[in-house]
Amino acid sequence: MTKAVIAFSGGLDTSFLVPYCREVYGVTEVVTCTVNTGGFSDADAAAIAARSKEVGADKHVYIDAADSYYQQIIKFLIYGNVSRDGYPLCVSSERLIIAQEALKICAEVKADMFIHGSTGAGNDQYRFDVAAQVLGNGKIKCKAPVREFNISRQFSTDYLRQRGVTVTEKTTAYSYNPGLWGVSIGGKETLVSDGLVPDAAWFSQPDPDARAKTLAITFEKGELVKLDDAGAVTTGAAAIIRRLAEIGNAFGIGRHYHVGTSVPGKKGRLAYESPAADIAYEAHRTLEKLVLSQAQISGKKIFAESFGQLVHEAKMFDPYLTDIKAFLVSTQRRVTGICRVDLAPGYIKSVTAQSPFDLLAIKGSVYGEVSSAYSGADAAGSALLHGYEQRLYHSLDTKEG
Repeated sequence: MTKAVIAFSGGLDTSFLVPYCREVYGVTEVVTCTVNTGGFSDADAAAIAARSKEVGADKHVYIDAADSYYQQIIKFLIYGNVSRDGYPLCVSSERLIIAQEALKICAEVKADMFIHGSTGAGNDQYRFDVAAQVLGNGKIKCKAPVREFNISRQFSTDYLRQRGVTVTEKTTAYSYNPGLWGVSIGGKETLVSDGLVPDAAWFSQPDPDARAKTLAITFEKGELVKLDDAGAVTTGAAAIIRRLAEIGNAFGIGRHYHVGTSVPGKKGRLAYESPAADIAYEAHRTLEKLVLSQAQISGKKIFAESFGQLVHEAKMFDPYLTDIKAFLVSTQRRVTGICRVDLAPGYIKSVTAQSPFDLLAIKGSVYGEVSSAYSGADAAGSALLHGYEQRLYHSLDTKEG
């Protein structure tokens, strides 16, 4: 008897895996595992469970991991304002959590195989495979049939339909990966450099009646703790992120395209929606500019870049990631305050902030025409010394020629 756990989203690729692994690997018992990293509603979870039954799974397991995702990954993304050339790691950052939770189920049910729907072209294969290596201690087989047999989406569609499984046109044409931090979208348009996803294919749709509004977002030591939307208060980081996504989607904020190089060296392009990340990063950056030193702001960028690279490229178990987390936590000691974010259809209009650690508010710190903390002579002497080395260097210019 062979038992397999499948990381299951209910989409085309993972639906295909259930009957296919029985035929190809001789699996006799299939457990589908859906890990909700914040992108599924209760209705979505019910539909995924029904889908699991429709495609013939023996058991379905649902895990709500949104809070775990925030605690392990997202809060550090916010601490560092982390992105991959502008892409806030909406999907790549959640794969560790999905793999981690699914592998726990593998251990619980004593599975022989862990199966995922990754292709051989992108980065997800590394994220799942590496997690299986490290967390599974080499005791579980990790299989990716789509990669192993070079299976196309058309093959998967035909395979399911031949077995009486429903496959909708939208499911066939586009792949969606929703999570707490955003949604990625893949389709024929993202396979070329100049393709644009049609409006109807975006995961979320703007509200045509949306009008400009102001949000008050409170941070404590870099963490989201409160959102005030005209008196409607939301607390708890995961809940705030969900609400920011709802508000941002209504305004059409957060629609982007990203082109990057995968671990195998191939270029990849995707469309994505990141309204919560866009709003949270803009507010967090503004607050940091008021309370951090310039050296902190500059230094953080270096570590944030490394953090994003490690997460994106499946190095999430490297001890350096833990080291960077400790550094980022230290930088957030004074990142406390309230940010006011003005939103309008299509964009973030402005962000202002107030903080008890506001360096701009200190007496003598105000930038302007005069200074109360030092004299004009002090400033002139400082400017002289500031340029002195450059002056010495260029005093020898005539000797070069």
